[in-house]
Parts: sequence; C-alpha cells; structure tokens
Amino acid sequence: MGKFEELLDFINELNENGRILYDDYSYLFDLASELGEAENALGAAKVDIAALLWLNGNCEYCEHGEKEEFSGANRWHCRLGNGIDCRPVWRGAATKASLPEMHKAEPTSLRAKPSRAETMFGPKETWATPDRAEAKETTPKTYKGFLLIRCAQCGDLRGFCVKQPISSYRCAACGGETPLHDLTSAHIRCKCGKSFKYRTNIEEDSITYNCLSCGAPVDLAYNKKARAYQTVR
Repeated sequence: MGKFEELLDFINELNENGRILYDDYSYLFDLASELGEAENALGAAKVDIAALLWLNGNCEYCEHGEKEEFSGANRWHCRLGNGIDCRPVWRGAATKASLPEMHKAEPTSLRAKPSRAETMFGPKETWATPDRAEAKETTPKTYKGFLLIRCAQCGDLRGFCVKQPISSYRCAACGGETPLHDLTSAHIRCKCGKSFKYRTNIEEDSITYNCLSCGAPVDLAYNKKARAYQTVR
C-alpha cells in the first residue's frame, strides 16, 4: 500500500469518527488524491530515466555511480560492473543533505487569536449564516475541469473537460438541460498507469467508464466513507 493510500485511510477514519469538518475532509481528500497521482507519475518517470541511463551510460546520475579522480581529471564508473551487470537506478533530484530542514509544529488546543471581525462581532461560530436552500437559490454552484455527467433527460453518460465554470450541462445527444449541484468526486485509476479525477452527478452504486488515455473500461464503486467513486481493484 502506498503512503498516499495510508493517508486516505487515516482521513477517512477521522471523517467516520466525526473528528473533521466535511469541507475540511473534502479538501484533504482531494490533496491526498493529487499526491497519489504525483506518486504514480514519479514512479513512471523513474523507470524512463533508468532506461535512458542504461542507454547513454550516464553513471553520474545513477545511484550506483562512483566518481574516480586522478591528477585533476575525473571519470564515472558503475560499482556493479558493466554490460549485463548494469542495473541503473536514478539517484533522485536531491540528496537528503541538500533538502531544506522541515519543522513540525507542536499540536495545540489553544484557540487562535481572534480576527478583527471576531473582535467586533464576536466568535465566528456565533455568526448568523443564510439558510442552505436560500444560498443555493441566490448563488448557484459552478464547476469546471473534468466532469462526468449523466443527462437527466435521456440518461446519456458523457465525460468532458470545461475551462469556464458552468452551473448546468446541455446534453449532446438530446439537447436536454441538466442542472449541476452537489457533484461527487470520481477517481479513475487505469491499469495503464494513468489517473483521472472527475466530478459527477451519478447516483448508482457502481459504474464503468473508459480510460481517457487508453480507452480500457474501468470499474468504479461508490465509497460511502470517502463519499466518492473509487476504482475497483
């Protein structure tokens, strides 16, 4: 199990125990998912870099490379050997000695210093908030990026990407209008190594959708704890 999957399980556990607000949970879940995608991309890049090192013999970028100096000149060679003994591994972008020092903040139960607004109007928790239904009517939710929408009129399922925020979807098959609200996250992780994140209005327990990269079908199931569709392994 990757580190990001362990992080997702921990975030889901906090959410299940009611120890995290829903908005905070949604934000943390999205961040953890992006870390997972970055981890997959880095793994694929390491494989490609190792192949290039093997082809070009750039030992200075390999974990097994050793620098040899003599009379002001230097050369690199592999400590494993040459030919079939060569097993290149990318040494990484930086060594531990060159990484900036990370400081972990001490956990605290003290309330943060009140803001200027809280000083004037009292604690934020006591502020009056508009009714949720009323807020939806006055400020409709908008979405952009990758969307996976099922038409409310004909049932056609279509994935697409929008750059400008939209609050409704016009079906390309029947022309029907589908309002967008309370969309759920859908995380597609194909066996080809590609990952895609959608927002969807689907309400079924499970769905199948094709990978945007290779076209292979990917099965998704709704995870109640995560409140999102996740790829079925």
